[in-house]
Amino acid sequence: MGNTLDKVKKALDTEIEAILHFRENLDPNVEKAVELIFQCKGKVIVTGVGKSGDVGKKIASTLSSTGTPSYFLHPSDAAHGDAGILAQGDVVIAIGKSGESEELLNLLPTIKSIGAKLVGLTANPGSRLALDCDIVVLTPVLKEACPLELAPTSSTTIALMLGDAIAMALMELRNFQKEDFALYHPAGRLGKRLSLKVDDVMRKGDKLAKVSSDASLEQVLSEITTKLVGATGVVDPSGKLIGFVTDYDIRKLLNDGKLEKSIKAKELMNSKPTVFESGIMAYDVLQSMERRDKPISVAPIVSKDGALLGIVSIHDLLQKGL
Repeated sequence: MGNTLDKVKKALDTEIEAILHFRENLDPNVEKAVELIFQCKGKVIVTGVGKSGDVGKKIASTLSSTGTPSYFLHPSDAAHGDAGILAQGDVVIAIGKSGESEELLNLLPTIKSIGAKLVGLTANPGSRLALDCDIVVLTPVLKEACPLELAPTSSTTIALMLGDAIAMALMELRNFQKEDFALYHPAGRLGKRLSLKVDDVMRKGDKLAKVSSDASLEQVLSEITTKLVGATGVVDPSGKLIGFVTDYDIRKLLNDGKLEKSIKAKELMNSKPTVFESGIMAYDVLQSMERRDKPISVAPIVSKDGALLGIVSIHDLLQKGL
């Protein structure tokens, strides 16, 4: 097993050395490539075959999710009609270590005829891909991690990292913010954390538990039980929150032998509960509830002027996948 671990480490070391060599010899043409893509008024199309195609799919996805709409076009599909997606004003990023893959080269005349600009990512400066590109960014590979020097390993890692780096540079140029990222990732955990507000999660309207300060113990318990949130807000006649009663508060008094049947909500309530203001991000509420010295499981949501708008439980927040 130790020998196997050495082999794994050797492969990793080989790729790391190749990446560092690439970083230290970074082709300055990458700046021109980024500028061309940034100024593009059309689409960004990424293409490549084999492992380069797999890398291209990931680069296209990363570009799209960070503010640069992009599509992956397989050269073989392009030869059978899918080249129709190309238009004058587009930028095509073609990836190929050797720059001599037949399927990729067959696509180049079509790209030129349509009038799209071509950016090539290749390790071979003398290749047809490099010679036919408007801008070529060389990706020299010190050594593949494959002991036979055959399987694309270091070369695909370098191409992938370069694509990521280009995407990140474009992201900064576009001033792409967290809110933009959330817009493009609405279903994922990151998107939810960046976009979901507490107002989208809290119990409100008919589901909001609230009572007056003179509410009886029976009324308080009925409200907590009916609304299934484990607590109720206590409000004044104008709807302003003046206190909060949780089922824990009631159980504690019961255990201490201090729970009288005649007790009112104003005697049960915590007059200074932890509250959150409407409009705050749901994930921030979850973090605040969990990271307190004494974590809480339920909290009221209020308006700027203190009116009770809703109640949120930690269970509600977790159910949203935060």
